[in-house]
Amino acid sequence: RGWKAGCRQLIGLDSCFLKCLLKSEFLTAVGRDTNNQMFTIVSAVVEMECTDSWVWFFNLLSNDLGLEDKYGYTIISDQQKGIEIAISDILSRVEHRNCARHVFANWSMRKIGKSYECDFGRL
Repeated sequence: RGWKAGCRQLIGLDSCFLKCLLKSEFLTAVGRDTNNQMFTIVSAVVEMECTDSWVWFFNLLSNDLGLEDKYGYTIISDQQKGIEIAISDILSRVEHRNCARHVFANWSMRKIGKSYECDFGRL
C-alpha cells in the first residue's frame, strides 16, 4: 500500500550474491517516494538468478501491486540474467529500461584497449 500511495510509478530491480554456506541470490525491488528516497517494495532470496527465478518474483510482484495489464509503469534494471524474458512474459505492458550507469560501464569495459574510429561523412 505504501508504494502505491506515495511512490512514483517506477520500480528499480537489482540482485546480488549471498556468499554464505548456501550460495544464493538476493533479489530486490525498490521505488522512489516523493522526497526522492528509496522505498523497498519487496525482497526475496532465490537459489540462483535465472529466468525462472525472475518469473516467480514478477508473478508475486504483479499480483501484490496490481500491475497486471496496466500501462504507465516503468522497470529499471541492470541487465540481469533472464529479466527481459520474465518481464515480457509476466508484465508485457510495463516499460523496461536498462540503467544508464550500467550500460555505460559495460560499454566502457568493452572499449578498453581498443581504438574506434567513426567516419562522420558516411553517417
